[in-house]
Amino acid sequence: MPMQIEHEGQTLTVYTEDEMKTKIDDEVAGLKVTNQQLKDEKRELSDKIKTVDDEKRQAEEEKARADGDLEKLQRLMDERIEEQRKAHDKLVGDIRKEKVGGALNDVVTRLGAGGTRNEDLRDLLKTRFEFDYDNDTGKVTVSGDGISSLDQLEKTIQESGRYDAYLAGNQASGGGSPGSQGGGPAGKKLSDMNEKERIEFKQRDPEGFRQALSNR
Repeated sequence: MPMQIEHEGQTLTVYTEDEMKTKIDDEVAGLKVTNQQLKDEKRELSDKIKTVDDEKRQAEEEKARADGDLEKLQRLMDERIEEQRKAHDKLVGDIRKEKVGGALNDVVTRLGAGGTRNEDLRDLLKTRFEFDYDNDTGKVTVSGDGISSLDQLEKTIQESGRYDAYLAGNQASGGGSPGSQGGGPAGKKLSDMNEKERIEFKQRDPEGFRQALSNR
């Protein structure tokens, strides 16, 4: 239970570390619920507005037909077609973004060393290559440096040597080559690392850590 203490004429509530963590977790959970509620309300309002707009346009179209106002009827039809085109383009864009992002994340997750190295590798690939999604074939395409497919991209990442610093089992100071003690922060030798750095090295690259131990 939180403790109440008096300090300089004020009553303060003091929490233990576990109580504070629970309190923060509860507040974060509450914020997530509130955020989702706001999203649901926004979506519901958007749906209502669209329904009203559709009903209004339908009434205008019916009146235009009844009045024989072909010009207004054509304008209303053009507006409807344009809205459908925009909705289609947005859907295609959303699908493209999801497919490209998912495919790129899969490649980085399979090959990357994890953590910030994965983030750096992902950013580097986005800079060097163009990614797109072909709706007809249902495949993600890649272009740049003679690459045209994800398979070719993976092979290049693994074999070109340009990305070794970001790959699992490879480090900037030597990529795990014989006699290398790479893998630690900024290529430090195992003997130069502090305890925290050794632990992080072992967790990030177990094989490299074993090699470093055997080369001491």
